[in-house]
Amino acid sequence: MTDVAGSSTAHPARFDLESFAVPPRFDDATFETYQPDAEFPSQAHARQQLQDAVAELNASGERRGLLGRLRKSGEQGWQALYLDGRFGVGKTHLLAAAFHDADVPKAYLSFQELTFAVGALSMQPALDLFGQAKLLCLDEFELDDPGNTMLATSFVRGVLDRGSRLIVTSNTLPGELGRGRFSAEEFQREIGSLAAAFDSIRIDGEDYRHRQYGSESDLPRIVSADHLDDHGEPLAWDELLRTLGTLTPLAYPEYIAGFSTVAIAGLDAIPDQDNALRFVHFIDKLYDRGTPLLISTDCALADIFPPSYGYGGFERKFRRCGSRLYEMLSQPLRSERGRDFADSETDEGGQHGHGHGLSSRYARRAAD
Repeated sequence: MTDVAGSSTAHPARFDLESFAVPPRFDDATFETYQPDAEFPSQAHARQQLQDAVAELNASGERRGLLGRLRKSGEQGWQALYLDGRFGVGKTHLLAAAFHDADVPKAYLSFQELTFAVGALSMQPALDLFGQAKLLCLDEFELDDPGNTMLATSFVRGVLDRGSRLIVTSNTLPGELGRGRFSAEEFQREIGSLAAAFDSIRIDGEDYRHRQYGSESDLPRIVSADHLDDHGEPLAWDELLRTLGTLTPLAYPEYIAGFSTVAIAGLDAIPDQDNALRFVHFIDKLYDRGTPLLISTDCALADIFPPSYGYGGFERKFRRCGSRLYEMLSQPLRSERGRDFADSETDEGGQHGHGHGLSSRYARRAAD
């Protein structure tokens, strides 16, 4: 890995709306570049619904006062939209496109970043800050424990009362938030109240990475240990897990900002669920930032998250992480400059070259 100077947009040094923006990977996301799968009409329908919603928001930008406080009442329009669907159907792309298209004060952040901001500021100052936005975009909305269930309920109610509009993405239906992760039945009133605030937009489909990258190709960013050592100073797998365990996940973006390329030597099955969840968040931040990733491993990607400790309510997170890993490791190596690996862009058809990858058997299993 090569150290570089930099700062993280996901862990703002100051708290104002401009600090909360779309991560680098989605800087160029637009409604036009979203490519719906013709076999799943809900994708094109969701895109049109969001385009219409943002157009209505922009048209009402001059209005203030009660704007957005009454749900679906004449000129008040929509209040909160919930993009529900499995990983890989383009929810984050559409969320980023809505953010870019909105010509109003706005903020974009993940649910994890929201919990950080509320924790750092406390609830009332956080509501004062985000209540300035006419549009809030929250990615990966999920309830993992009683604490963030109460936080989410208070925050959503508070910003909607201030006239903000919300668009969120999630892999879980609104009424099923928290299921399998904690004693969600004890918080059904809060979860029900939260779910009732949103109009759901279902996005069906298969993981787009299957369509774009295929399932038979080698993964050029999985290389031999010797090849990895020749071109950087890779992190040993055990060392990486230890490091992630010493940091709060909210500090991962700052940690990642110190590297232009992340190389992991000896990636293997993750020994327990706590480490697995840390690694998921780590990969999410690498993915958002667009940081190149290289690994050496004797483990198939499908086996990184062993089912022995139980997927339970976190299964969708683990599968999304595997899908994102597959995309990141599918990117071709354009060139090798000194000790750094340079990225290259895939063409529109998703074609990519071949490098020192695993056999197609591993690539196929990773895509399952």
